[in-house]
Amino acid sequence: MAVLTKQFQDALAAIEPGDDAKHAAEAHDEVRDLLDQDDDLIGWGLHTLLIGSYRREVSIRRVKDADVFCELPDLPEDHDPQDLLEKIATALIGTYKDRVVKNDRSVKVEFPDYDMHVDVVPARPCGDAWEIPERDGGWTKTHPVRFSELTTARNATHDKKYVPVVKLLRQTRRALLGKSKPGGLFVEVAAYHAFASIPSAGHDDAPGSIAEYYTRALEGMAPLIRTHADGSGLLTNPAVAGQELVIRATQQELDAIADEWEQAAETARTAFECDDDQKAAKLFKSLLGENSDGNEVFTVPAESTRAAASATASALTPGYRSLPSGNSPTFG
Repeated sequence: MAVLTKQFQDALAAIEPGDDAKHAAEAHDEVRDLLDQDDDLIGWGLHTLLIGSYRREVSIRRVKDADVFCELPDLPEDHDPQDLLEKIATALIGTYKDRVVKNDRSVKVEFPDYDMHVDVVPARPCGDAWEIPERDGGWTKTHPVRFSELTTARNATHDKKYVPVVKLLRQTRRALLGKSKPGGLFVEVAAYHAFASIPSAGHDDAPGSIAEYYTRALEGMAPLIRTHADGSGLLTNPAVAGQELVIRATQQELDAIADEWEQAAETARTAFECDDDQKAAKLFKSLLGENSDGNEVFTVPAESTRAAASATASALTPGYRSLPSGNSPTFG
């Protein structure tokens, strides 16, 4: 088996978001401070927090957007969602000018110095969850905070291996599909469901390394992605029971990721079961591609550790051929 512990550790370091995480927090603070000056929003109980991949700690280099969730527990029930978005845009335009764009579900604020943007998403209560503006003018149920809690719990169940593997899977999607849809959230949700069938830490059949977790996650995700693509088994939102995951992707794009994921699962299995670390590393390398800086994510060891160990062993001869004294060693 090819465990390649160092190579996977280096791969994870290569895809860490770096300064983007700090910039996302700074952008959130800026936006929050401006919204906190609006009397109506404050009167509706405004509370902002960062959500999305950054909040769940599964973002990878580079982070191009950050989601600011605006909880408004006291928003009047009859308030129109598009009027609410207009209200938020107005509160921001005075400072950010033409960097503010009102979309159907959020208000986007560009931060060119960080090469990223912030999506401000307003939400009203809906039972134990929240509702956000829908493109058709209504509201749709969601619970991003709950998804963060589920992610933390799953990570703990798998001895803190879940989050690192999700990062590797997001990088795999980027390497195989580039800017094509579906995006990283689709892969993350498929991974969340696939991990339900992977034995948790402490179980006899639990994966023993990141390499094995990565391989088994790809294998578990492949059929889930395929059935979602052909419509026979749609992925659901982990945070909202029974809610179908809505993905902006064409049928061609869904078929493409299903094909790529099935092949990736086969490649990873071949790599993991390979007895030559160099050959295995080259296969894993093909799945993880380059980070946003253009650097290879997965490195190939200079020499197979097994080959090196074999060469060392063959150079050793048990016992002593001769001793300076001419006598055999004695003990006692």
